[in-house]
Amino acid sequence: MMDSAIPRDGWYHRLKNTVGAALLAQIPALLHMFKMLVAIFLAMGLSMLFDLSKPGTAMITVTIVMQPRSGLVLAKGFYRFLGSLIGVAVSILLVALFPQEPVLFLTAGACWMALCTAGSITFRNFQSYAFVLAGYTLVIVGLPATLNPDLTFDIATTRLSEVMLGLLCAGVVSDVIFPQHLTEIVLATFRKRFAHFSVLIQRKEPTTDKSSVVLKLIGDVIALENLRMSSAFESATVPLQNNRMRQLNTAFMTVSTTFHSLDELFQRLQNNGDVTMLNALLMEYHAITRIMDNDKARIPALLQQSRQQQGQRLMALRRALVLVEHEPDTLLDFDSASELLQRFSDELSIYTRLHNAVLHFSSTADDAQTTIDLALEAVPEIPSHYVNRTDPVLVMMSALRAGIGFAVSSCFWIFSGWPSGLDAVVFATVASALFAASPEPTKTVFGFMKGAALGGILGFICSYFIESHADSFTMLCFALAPFILFGTWLTTRLQYAGMGAGMLMFFLTYASVDNNYSYDFIGFVNGLTGGLIGCTIAVAMYMIIDPAGSRWEKLRLGRALRRQVVDACRNPLPGLLAHFESSTRDLVGRFAVMHSSTNPDDRKVMAWLLSVFEIGRAVIHLREQIADSALPPALESSLQTSLKSIAALCDSPNAERLHTALDAVLTSIRACTPSTAPTLANLHLIRTALLAHALESTIITDTTSGEQHAT
Repeated sequence: MMDSAIPRDGWYHRLKNTVGAALLAQIPALLHMFKMLVAIFLAMGLSMLFDLSKPGTAMITVTIVMQPRSGLVLAKGFYRFLGSLIGVAVSILLVALFPQEPVLFLTAGACWMALCTAGSITFRNFQSYAFVLAGYTLVIVGLPATLNPDLTFDIATTRLSEVMLGLLCAGVVSDVIFPQHLTEIVLATFRKRFAHFSVLIQRKEPTTDKSSVVLKLIGDVIALENLRMSSAFESATVPLQNNRMRQLNTAFMTVSTTFHSLDELFQRLQNNGDVTMLNALLMEYHAITRIMDNDKARIPALLQQSRQQQGQRLMALRRALVLVEHEPDTLLDFDSASELLQRFSDELSIYTRLHNAVLHFSSTADDAQTTIDLALEAVPEIPSHYVNRTDPVLVMMSALRAGIGFAVSSCFWIFSGWPSGLDAVVFATVASALFAASPEPTKTVFGFMKGAALGGILGFICSYFIESHADSFTMLCFALAPFILFGTWLTTRLQYAGMGAGMLMFFLTYASVDNNYSYDFIGFVNGLTGGLIGCTIAVAMYMIIDPAGSRWEKLRLGRALRRQVVDACRNPLPGLLAHFESSTRDLVGRFAVMHSSTNPDDRKVMAWLLSVFEIGRAVIHLREQIADSALPPALESSLQTSLKSIAALCDSPNAERLHTALDAVLTSIRACTPSTAPTLANLHLIRTALLAHALESTIITDTTSGEQHAT
């Protein structure tokens, strides 16, 4: 018996552990599939109970709104209701204005679609989705109402009731069956980010691709901001905690940017071979980061104690460097690093205080409030919200694409005289609007179209061969379940998400789901053909008008980022730093989603994008120093000249303006005195960033002189 036993490290146990781990990893997806199925069947049953005309509308609403986390469901449901309500109101208004004028109605509809698409591109997260639904609702309410103007109000109230029923079912199921609250996920993400950042700044793990690391930090900020906004829907006590999460995210943005500047400076010292200075600075740097290994509750106090003695330690290190024959001019890097180290220490202290306050919110609210009040005393500014930044030309092109797509599909419907042409208009609008804000819309719409064809075929199989034998609601659920589960499974896979959305939408549209079973094969073929024609029109519009990933898009992004530096030089100071941080991260984050750091051209562009953080922050700190301290008149005048030359360079870059800016900054450096060390450090950071990334800056400029300089 013992000899025949399978060893614990044998193939059976390895297989068992592997399969167990794989199943454990699939639990969230399986749970989401189960909740989706329950919510869809609940919406279907209630729609039949209330004798609504199209149960499929409520079921599709569930598939669109349902998310793994309850906060996401509530947020998406809220914005879907808001968008649907506005869309219904506009539909009724347009039908009332143009009851017998289809051309004028469709022209106004195309303008409304363009406006809603522009809003979906400008805003982020589920706020964007509200604009999508406001446009989409015009198609599912307004167009049928134009065929029967006397039934406009009935159509509007029925569609709105079906949408509301779907929202209610999705929200109840998500919050009752195995609820996964978003606030808990956000707090867990904060803990994970704190641990990852602690490891990163202590350099415990080698990092070969620093651009990817910085972009991951940027992506974390954007993702957490989106989750934080959605978590506000979960309870009445969230707003205060939500405000603290926003403050924590802002603190992380600040300290991670300073860390990047420090890391860049250390890299320059290593490349220049100045090992003595680098080791001296790293000794002080590690004195700060080693504190992160202590208990989290003690870290802020230990950082504060270290900061009180930091100035003396840095002065001692500087005197030691002078003794080993470092010339004063070569100590500019040390002075810049000293200023950055002190700033990093202050910002890290603020970040850890806010982190402790947020993570201990539920158990020690009073202590957390005291802690956060102490932290905010040292925070120069806390923004009221995260600032999004979108290229207006990109917004206009997306709006134009949606408007033209709606007009083309509408003309097809009118001139063909085909009743199912209405399906073409509906799905052309859905595909044009729903994926306009996607990082790769053309690829996503292609996947949606494949899923649509698959969903139509599966809808035919289910309706014709299976549903005809379902003689009760229970049997109807059994008939639909495999297809719904398969479509939901596709949506849980990132590479098949668009395909899954198309499959579910077309399947639920063309499956015969009603109180009285009836199947019209000719109507099914016409409807499916019309829907696929609509998807084809949307695909064609995206192929014609889709700047994502093009050189033109890189040029526009480069111009937008240069404009960020110009704004940093010229805009009013109150709230400027927070606005600059968040809007620049939003721009860089959008670029990172669509490009790869393994591409040499993209890496060069990325280097310039990241240098914008250094230049812009240093410029803002210079302006704050001019406003807050009594600088010598000669230095203040020189700084103003430097700021103007930097703004001129970023406004219209070329070789001449680059040399002018560098000369102006160098003049300001020479005008600095020992009492203006912070000013000197910021000037040196600007100069080294311009020198290091001058070549990359010309790659993303659209001026002829810039391209000549690059060659």
